[in-house]
Amino acid sequence: MNIDELFKRKSLFAFRNVGNEKVLVPIKNNIANMTEIFTLNEVGSFIWDKIDGGNSEDDIVLAITNEFDIDELTAKKDLSDFIEKFEKIIS
Repeated sequence: MNIDELFKRKSLFAFRNVGNEKVLVPIKNNIANMTEIFTLNEVGSFIWDKIDGGNSEDDIVLAITNEFDIDELTAKKDLSDFIEKFEKIIS
């Protein structure tokens, strides 16, 4: 799965900001699946917000490195892990 595909599927989740975290609830058949609630940490929440249909994976990696003062390799791994997690959820 790539960023564009994940963007298309963002509508499969309801989300709310709770404090500094974002809470995501999968929606299946127009019903919230409350048994699979996900809480994103600060980096995950940042990535979720950057998946907007306009940012490429490279754009998001650069944004992560700038926002969190980490190296590119770590940012790529964080983004890759994030995408893999949602690929499993959506499958």
